[in-house]
Amino acid sequence: MSDLQDRVRAAVATVEDPEVPITLQDLGVVRDVRVTGGQARVVLRPTRLACPARGEMARRVHEAVRSVAPDVDVEVDWEIATWRGSDVSGRGTQVLLQIGYADPGVGASTACPFCGSPDVRSEGAFGGSVCKVPFSCRSCGSTYDALKGSTAAAAAIGGTRG
Repeated sequence: MSDLQDRVRAAVATVEDPEVPITLQDLGVVRDVRVTGGQARVVLRPTRLACPARGEMARRVHEAVRSVAPDVDVEVDWEIATWRGSDVSGRGTQVLLQIGYADPGVGASTACPFCGSPDVRSEGAFGGSVCKVPFSCRSCGSTYDALKGSTAAAAAIGGTRG
């Protein structure tokens, strides 16, 4: 791998999601980064196909690549495929739990990320954005979100995903 490709990959790996304070890399949105000649191609898979933040994600990726390779043309392509909670990295899962999201992993429950209680209630199919499902904990009173596409969200709104 070239020094340029290493720098571009490292820059893209720092780009944060516009709605959730986690990197796109850890969220499993970054699928591929390639640099060929003077062209960088970054493939992203949105957490929701109709995600309204796609434009902002692409802008942030362009900015990150240009910060380390100003002369490189940047192409952001969208992989139109289902994002799953299992796409989140181990570090990403820890970040999500620390900031109050349900565990996105396969087989994960909707347990409260604050107190661990399974005594929770879904508050509907839509949260503060199209990619979130709201929950409340009956034990500690906390509210939190699960990312749509995660096992916890699928259990709350019907269907199986992971």
